[in-house]
Amino acid sequence: MSTGRTLPGAAPVGRAAARRLIVEADGGARGNPGPAGFGAVVRDAATREVLAERSGFLGVATNNVAEYRGLIAGLQAAADIDPAAEVEVRLDSRLLVEQMTGRWQVKHPDLRPLAGEAARLISRFPKVTFTWVPREANAHADRLANAAMDAGTGAAADTASVAGTASAAGSSRRAGAKEATVGVVGAYEVHEIPNRIAGWMPAPAHTRLVLVRHGVTSFTLEKRFSGTGDPPLVEQGRRQAAALAERLRSRGDIEVIVSSPLARCRQTAAAIAEAVELPVAVDDDLREVDFGLWEGLTFAVVEQRWPRELALWLADTAISPPNGESYDELRLRISAVASRIVNRNRGRTVCVVTHSRPIAMFVANALAAPVASIYRLHVEPASITEIDYYEDGVTVLRCFDDTAHLAVRDVSEAR
Repeated sequence: MSTGRTLPGAAPVGRAAARRLIVEADGGARGNPGPAGFGAVVRDAATREVLAERSGFLGVATNNVAEYRGLIAGLQAAADIDPAAEVEVRLDSRLLVEQMTGRWQVKHPDLRPLAGEAARLISRFPKVTFTWVPREANAHADRLANAAMDAGTGAAADTASVAGTASAAGSSRRAGAKEATVGVVGAYEVHEIPNRIAGWMPAPAHTRLVLVRHGVTSFTLEKRFSGTGDPPLVEQGRRQAAALAERLRSRGDIEVIVSSPLARCRQTAAAIAEAVELPVAVDDDLREVDFGLWEGLTFAVVEQRWPRELALWLADTAISPPNGESYDELRLRISAVASRIVNRNRGRTVCVVTHSRPIAMFVANALAAPVASIYRLHVEPASITEIDYYEDGVTVLRCFDDTAHLAVRDVSEAR
């Protein structure tokens, strides 16, 4: 479903002087993927007059697909107005800006045809430039995208009295919740899943994930990017794993162990398995985020060699390191593996041995927090984090980054 209108003043002009148009485009998904929509606005660059608006509901799609659909709709609307115009495209997606200007490759197969369609539209104009803008500067297109999602999901009538403006500063995007969104209040999403005062109210059966980060490696101690590389535990890390194993043995409630395939996690899981007398299953989706070309390098070296790429990566969770994996992609992977582990082990307590960024993403997902919140979640080596997953869809964070078992300094010191 798509809608659009061309407003007064949009008639083609003479070709004596090139007209300048501004395209503002946006897209979003409530969940990623989830119900998605796009919006686009075309303005006269000289007067700032709105010449055209386009919006549409996409059904279930990802944020990036919706962003591209907004860009395509905006370019098509600009072409309908004046294909001889010079166009400035303003987007709040750094990913699209970098990909459409050729500085980043379009690697995802779902995005390549969309990028190709956008490129064909761009070729119709004499000149097209791309500008990144902050989300608050893209409120009109964002409002159209949210209105399209409201219309597509039937949420508009339910939330019109409380939602204020539909833009909500881009709140439709990257929320990460699997639940259907029913509205927007301020900068927060409202979900159909019920809330519960944890520990006070009767609760249905739940599955508990005891998330364990591996012990330290040489990369940990040297503060190197440690993703899909495979350094083993150092002696200190092995002592940490032993202390962790004893802590979990004393609990007496671990029923299942699942580990990342990487050596540092498998070594940590082996120590736990020996202590609690359980086998270890391996799930590839528990691996660390892929840092691509930055693997094994220090932050200082990366900052020196890839200053622009590093700045973009820190600014936008949709952007990946060169040849690596974005945090938006990590969110999808961790959402999938969490659902898989919980569904296979209903009502049980599962020890999940994994890495820093996956644990942070488990927590962000459990709290329905933005992807960027993982920048503010520090996970110590050999720490314990616990999340309860209830059958009615509620998730409760019970503890985070617990290292009480690392009481001896030479065990706990991993700075």
